[in-house]
Parts: sequence; C-alpha cells; structure tokens
Amino acid sequence: MRTALLLSLLPIGFLLGCAVDQGSLRIESPYREPTTLAKGDILHLKTGRLLSQTELLDYLAQFPVVYVGESHDSLDDHGVELAVLEGLAQRFPGKLALGLEMLRRPSQVKVDDYIQGRSDEKEFLRVWQENWGNTFPYYRDILRFARDNKLPLLALNAGNDLKSAVREKGLEGLPPEMAEQLPAMDFDDPYHRAFIEGMMGGHAKGSKDPSVFYRIQVLWDETMAQTAADFLQSPEGQGRRLVVFAGGNHVRYGFGIPRRVFRRAPVPYVIVEPYVNTALVAVPAEKTMDVEIPALPMPSADVYWSVDYRDLEDQRVMLGVQIEEADKKGVRVVGVLPGSPGEKAGLRSGDVIVSVDRTGIKEVFDLTYQVSLHKPGDVGPLEVLRGGEPVPLQVTYDVVKHGE
Repeated sequence: MRTALLLSLLPIGFLLGCAVDQGSLRIESPYREPTTLAKGDILHLKTGRLLSQTELLDYLAQFPVVYVGESHDSLDDHGVELAVLEGLAQRFPGKLALGLEMLRRPSQVKVDDYIQGRSDEKEFLRVWQENWGNTFPYYRDILRFARDNKLPLLALNAGNDLKSAVREKGLEGLPPEMAEQLPAMDFDDPYHRAFIEGMMGGHAKGSKDPSVFYRIQVLWDETMAQTAADFLQSPEGQGRRLVVFAGGNHVRYGFGIPRRVFRRAPVPYVIVEPYVNTALVAVPAEKTMDVEIPALPMPSADVYWSVDYRDLEDQRVMLGVQIEEADKKGVRVVGVLPGSPGEKAGLRSGDVIVSVDRTGIKEVFDLTYQVSLHKPGDVGPLEVLRGGEPVPLQVTYDVVKHGE
C-alpha cells in the first residue's frame, strides 16, 4: 500500500518521527471510517463512538500513561497536545508529568532549571535549539504551561554522542562508556520492522548498511521507553500520570515507545493521534513523500482527533539581513535583502545592531531571539552603530518568503 508521508521539521538525517497521511491507510475500525470525520471530531476507533472533548479527557484520565503522536510542524497537532495536557492537569493537580521526544537525556539538568524558574525562557531556548533545532515557536505554549504549573518535564531521548556512536560503530563496536548507556534493545518485532522499513521508503536503498536506520529508530524508542519507565518506577513518579509527546511513528500502533515502556513497567496506556482527513484538509505537496506502508492488523491508535494542518511558514518574521558576530559588541550586518523589513527600516551593510526593543544585542543568538518574539505587523525600535555613531531606526516586522 502506498501513501504519503507528511514531512516534519526534524534535526536528524531521516524522517522517521513524522506523521502519515492517515486518510490513505487501511485502518482497522469496524464501526466508522475515519475518512468520514469532520475537523474537531474525536473518534474512539475500537467502538466508533464519537467523544466530546470533556468525554475524551475523562476517558484519558483512566490511564496512567497517555501518548500523543504528533507531526512536528503542525500547529493543530500541538493544539491537541496542549488541550490534553491542560485537561489532565486540571484533573490531577500536582500529579502530572510530561515527557518529550524533543529533549535529550543529557539536557535534563538544564530542563529542570527552566521548569523550576532557575533559568529564563531565553536561556532555555539555547537548550532547545541544541536539542531540536529552530522549532521552539511550535512548542512555546506547551513548555510555558509545563513551567507555569511546575510539571516535571522529562528529557526522554538519547544523547547525540550515543546516537552517533551507534550509527557509526553498531552495537558491538561501542566503547565501554557508550555501551553502558545502552538500554535493553529489542529488534524482534516483525510488525515494527515492516512499518519502519515502509516509512523509510527509499532512504535506506543504496546505503552501505541499510539496517542503520532501523537500529537508530530502535535506539530512540528504547531510550525514551527506558527514561519513561524509570520515572514511573521512581519515588518522584509514584502516584503521577505521565503524558508523552513524540513523533507519530514513535507511538503509532504502540510499536515504538508504548510497548517498550510496557515491557519495563506494565501499566495501562492509551494512544491519541491527531488525524488529518485529506478529503477535507489540503496538505502542501512539498510536505509529503511517497512511501509504501504495509497493511497491519490493528488500529494505529485508540483515539483519533481530527485536525487541520497549519504550519508557521507564513508567520515567522525576519529582518531579511545577513549577519555575523561583532566581537560581543553587537551583530554586524553584511547584507540586506531588497524589499525586506531590514531594508525598509534603513539597515545597511556595515551597520552593527546593538539593541532591539531597547534590549541589548551582544551576539547573533540575542538578535534572533528578540526578533522571534514578534509577529507580522509588529513595529519596534532598533539601534545600530554606523561609523561608530548610534543611529535609531524603526522596523515593521514581516515574513520574508523563501526565494524573495
């Protein structure tokens, strides 16, 4: 069976955490076809029962572990996640924890600092970018909710050093200090292997070692499962409910994280999947990739929540300038895109940007963070040094389209 894979924003070399165009899959739902769902409908797959949002949250509240599979660059998927998180936090005040695929285990101390208020959002953004690239705006509301409510936030995923070592050396060739970090690895699920190989499409073809893709996927899943199970069995995890947000293919059918957590800590779980009905929702062609999916004898989730598909491509504001560091004295402009907000504001090559919104700029990160706080149409002050003299400017923020 061939279908379309929705591409997501992933800071890795292959797209295994992305969402699938579920409308093209053969779903084992005996009472209602998911392709009949309108946006906003919530379907319990095994019975065909449509649920209200309150009924869904009451249902999810019966499970110690709740998984939500996402497409990483879908605003609507993140809206589902936030609704689930808020609803369960209301039902279990002080007894909820959140686990994220997007954060790596070595970052846990810095993650804790953010949640406990020992670091601010700007400092945490550095951590996020190191872990998951330039995707923070998609997750900002979720992370702020976790911080505001002091929810334990688990950095589930494996560190880059371990991933690189497993990719390059395999499991048998790891040095002792890396081998000690390996979770127990199960490669024997034929359905999972068939599913992931279908997801990979042509990625592995021609590779010197096609199995490397599957090996890394299992490493991700087993590490996230081990982290989640360790928390559930820890003193801190006792009496808490755990919500896990991960790419759809890490939770779909239960193959990835869910069954591997259950192997370690056999507690009931439920899977929620934001569902894009492509009969109703237009997905940009550049977001899809043709892959071959095997027919599998099970529903891919317990609950579908039918959503739209929107990303941030038309909302990310930029100055439209090329920049470089200026020895911690600001950020030097080395090029200005014609027609860009920067050019309209009067920026010139050679200018050194020293403040935005009256906030001092010492390095490129300061500038990109301050600009990221704006939306199209915002107007704000900007100061540059031009020939050593301060020059005040006013910028109207806007989107800079690719190719413009």
